[in-house]
Parts: sequence; C-alpha cells; structure tokens
Amino acid sequence: MSVLSRKNSSLSIERALGQVRKPQVMLERIVQICAIITALIFLVTGVVYVYLGSYPATHADFWSIYEDYFRHSWMTTAALKDGGTPLFFPNLFWLTSVKFFHGSQQPLTFIGLALLFITAALLLVPVWRDETVGLTTKIIAAMAIIVGNFWMGRWAITLSGGFNSENSLAMAGAALALVLIPKASHYWPIMPVIICAGFIASFSFGTGFAIWPTLLLLAWCLRLRSASFITLGVSTLAAIVIYELLPPHSKDYTVFQAAASSGITLVAHLCRLIGSPVLYATAAWHEEWRAFVDSAQASTLALWSGLVGLMLAGVVVIPRVVRRDLGKSSLEIIGLGVVIFNVGAAVVIIAGRIQHFHDLPSEVMAPRYVYWSSLFWTGLFLVAVQRAEHQRWGRWPLILVALSTAVFIWPEHYLRWFHGKTARCFITEAATALLNRVVDDNEAMLSLDPKRIARVAPQLRAHQLDMFVDGLQDWIGLDQTSLFRGHYKRERLQGACRVTKLVQCDNGAPAARVDGHATTRQHVPRIVRWVLTPVSWVAGQEIKKGYVTPKTLVIVDPKGVVRGVARSCSLSPLMNGIFYHGAFSTTDFLGYIRDYNPQLQYVIRSADDSALSEETIVVQSE
Repeated sequence: MSVLSRKNSSLSIERALGQVRKPQVMLERIVQICAIITALIFLVTGVVYVYLGSYPATHADFWSIYEDYFRHSWMTTAALKDGGTPLFFPNLFWLTSVKFFHGSQQPLTFIGLALLFITAALLLVPVWRDETVGLTTKIIAAMAIIVGNFWMGRWAITLSGGFNSENSLAMAGAALALVLIPKASHYWPIMPVIICAGFIASFSFGTGFAIWPTLLLLAWCLRLRSASFITLGVSTLAAIVIYELLPPHSKDYTVFQAAASSGITLVAHLCRLIGSPVLYATAAWHEEWRAFVDSAQASTLALWSGLVGLMLAGVVVIPRVVRRDLGKSSLEIIGLGVVIFNVGAAVVIIAGRIQHFHDLPSEVMAPRYVYWSSLFWTGLFLVAVQRAEHQRWGRWPLILVALSTAVFIWPEHYLRWFHGKTARCFITEAATALLNRVVDDNEAMLSLDPKRIARVAPQLRAHQLDMFVDGLQDWIGLDQTSLFRGHYKRERLQGACRVTKLVQCDNGAPAARVDGHATTRQHVPRIVRWVLTPVSWVAGQEIKKGYVTPKTLVIVDPKGVVRGVARSCSLSPLMNGIFYHGAFSTTDFLGYIRDYNPQLQYVIRSADDSALSEETIVVQSE
C-alpha cells in the first residue's frame, strides 16, 4: 500500500505541475506567434516598399563614379576612392550595370535587396545554433534581426540600389567574419575565409574597416591562439597599406588627428549618431514630425539615448574583455560582434567627417547613418535577450520590450513607405528634365553639383545609358509621323495639362514646364479582373474599368514637330490602392517644351505600345 500511495502521490504532483505549466506553454506559443507575425510583416513590407520606392535614375555620388568611368579603364575606376571611401567591390556591380544593363538602377536594387537577405541569413545562423537558449528566445532574436535589417527607417540607404549594395556588401562581409570567428581556434583553414570577408567589408565601404578591431577584440575574448592574433594583425596592416595605395592619395592621418583633438565633442557626436534611430522613431509619432526632427529637443533625445546605449554596450562588453570568457553562447558572440562593429563604424564615420560635423552639428543625425546605428541596437538587444534567458525576472520583461519596440518603430516604418514613393517620383521628374535638356530646380534630386551633371549627362546621353536608354531624347525635333513609322491608334486619351513654369534649355533658349493628368483606356481580360477582385476587397479599393496613365507622352507643336517629352511616375491604381491606400495621384505626368513659344498651340499625344494616340490633349498656356 505504501508503494501504491507513493505512486499515486507522484502522479498527483505531475498532474499539478502539468496544470501549472499549461498556461506558461500557451503563453510561450502566443509570444512565438506574435514574434513570427511581426517579423513577417516587417520583412514583406520592407522588401515591397524598398522595391516600389527604389530610385530609378543616377543620383548623388554616382555622378562622380560615372564621370570616372568615362575617363578611366574598368579597373582604375573600381580602384578609385570616392570621398576617401574605398568602393572597389560595389564599383564592380555598378560598372557591370553600365556595361551590360545600360546603367539601369534596377539590377542594383535587386543586388541591394539580395545582400540584405544575405546579411539577415548570416546573422540568423548563430541564433539557431545556440544551445543555451530556448525556442522562444531564438524566435524573438530572429525577429530583432529581421526587423533591424528591413526597417524602413534606413530608407536613405536602402532605397538607393547603389548605396544599398555598397553598405549591405560591407555589412554582409562583416557578418560572415563575425559568424566564423568563433570556429577559428578549432578549424584553422577557416581563417582565410575570415580574412577574405574582412577585405570585402573593408573595400566595399569605409565603415567596413571597423571589422578589423572587432575581430581582434573578439579573438581576445574567445582566447584564440597566438597564430590567429598574428594573422588578424597582419591582415589589418595589409588592409591599411592597400587603402593608402589606392588613388587618389590623401593625408588621412590628419583627419584622425582632428578627430582625436575634438575631445568631448567627438563623444557627443558619437552619442547622437548612435541615438538617431530613437530620434526618428519618436518623431514619427508626432504630427509635425519634420519640425520635431529639427528641434533642440530632438538633438537632446538623440544625445541621451545614444549615451544610454553606449553605457549598456560598455556594461556587456567590458566584463568579457576583462575575463576573456566569451564562447559559450553563439547568440551572445554575434550580438557583441554586431555592437562592437557598429560602434567602430560610427567612429569611422565621425572621424572621416569631423570638420563637416563641426560646421553642421545636426548632420551627425542624418538619416543615412541610421543604416548603421540601427544595427547597433539590434546587436545590443541580441546580447540582452541571451543574458535574460537564465534570469528569473528578466526574461519576460525583455520579451515585452522586444514586442513593444516593434510597435514603437512601426510609425517610422509606415511613414517611409510614402516618403520613398514621393522621392522616386521627384527623381523621375528630374530625369525627365535631363531628357529634354532643360534646366529646372528639381535637378537637386539627382545631385547637389549641377556642374557635374552638366559634364556627365551628355556622356550618358551619347551612350544611351540610364534615363537615356530608351532614346526618348532623340525624338525631340523630329516630325511626329517619323515616330513608330507613323503608326497611330485609338487610346481614348483624355485629361488636361497646362504650362506651370517658364524655365530654360541647357543652351539658354526658352522652355516651359508642363504639368497635367491623363488616362487611356486599357483592355483588362475578364479572368484577370476575377483574379484581382478578392485583392481589391482586401485593399478596400474598387478596380476601375481599365483606365491607366501613359508612361510616355510627346508634346507636339502646330507643325507636327516633337518639342518635348513627358513622363508619368507609373503607379497603377490597383497598386496605389493596395500598397498606399490611394494616397497618390496615379494620373499625373510632367514634361517640358523646348524652344517654347507662348504664341503657339501645343498638344500632347501618348506614346506607349509603339504607337501614338489619335487623340490629343491641348496644352493650356500659363
């Protein structure tokens, strides 16, 4: 009887424990599902809106890179530093696009997105291999990595195919090195791969040089063999020497001397740069978010949040450096590596632009640096979630913080969907001005150096690259009957337009800017409408009866001579309804009239599908 009683009591205890654990297991499942859904939402929306908002034409620093391309050979152009930054590996992407894809920006957009996926995948490997944490912690950590990589707060870099490819290639190389460094002591042949990854990071973007001190510090904390230290040290020196040998040559040590002499100002700049993601995430909750970003309150918020972040980083990094006991958790290793690397990247940015930041202190919080500072917070969270796993009262509060942070940064993510599409349309308008060889104030969307545009644009035009690839610029001055062999067809073109601004051609002749809206009737097969109807229900947008805006239009004078080209931003009503809630006008277009004569009556025809429209839209005078 005593044996039976003991068995019964043990069964009772097991049942009681099962009853206690059941709510906890259910709570774990709920958290896992919430984290997975959150990660998927950020992933899908991040990819979709980076693609939809990607810049369609040459912009910013790429004018100088293409200028070098027309002056030098492939290898010389690839080896040139741009503003003191080595861009050897991404230069190969851009030059390949020029050579084989007519300078199109779309391949660069796909490369940038692919590198974002590769970076996220590399960072996820040590998370899932970690045996010291449970499934819920792994899913939360994976959510942090995906959200950190695809957050639209990094729009200033990710929307540009060129900028995204150079920065993400540097980050992907660094991530590969960080993933492999723990295995260097057990498997010596892996060290050459780490060194190659370090060189890819270093010569993809200047911030990539932060990988060398990061690897040395991790090697110290992991107690790697002396041979590993020597190899990493020699590789670091080799990278510095190669950097100095790359043209153009400059006295880079003077930059670091100026940074070192900045003292407390340098620390303040570092705090503000690190804290800028907090600033922009907070600003998105304000109705007047632009005014908030430019306020003194925003600068203070970035300063103190960055200081808190750096102090927390010091709390987790310094003890490991002192005790040299890193190595049990691959999640902690990758988290510490990402934190150290991105602090180093921030230091490189500040050291390289210290004088610029002295002149314009607010520039240290510029959106383009959020690409790196956002990953600092991602790495810090990875370390925190691993540390909290084995603490009785720390785990659930941190999980709550993780999910709350996703909610906190969502408005900025959402806001940049619309910002990205707006910027894409503005760049399309500026490229249209270049097609018509007209000087307008929108060229600042392409570059802040109009003289460089004036030098490089004729080369792009002569080689039919980028925005000139379709040859639309060659239509100007031709009789309309010579286009498409005089083929016209009924398009049911309708709309209105008017001259909104008088500008000048590049040769000083008068020109006019034309803004308007237009639609044509497009046949949509019934089966396609059936397929799209459920989507329209979800989006809450009715599918219109096949009306679309022409992508290309021509402006014709009374003699039938083409005097200008107009283009639309090409956003279908369905896409606008599904992805932008109908916020954009889908029928607008912009064009220019060269050699404008206000006494003449100009008309517009659509020029899609290898035919001109029979119908015309009259251009109203200013």
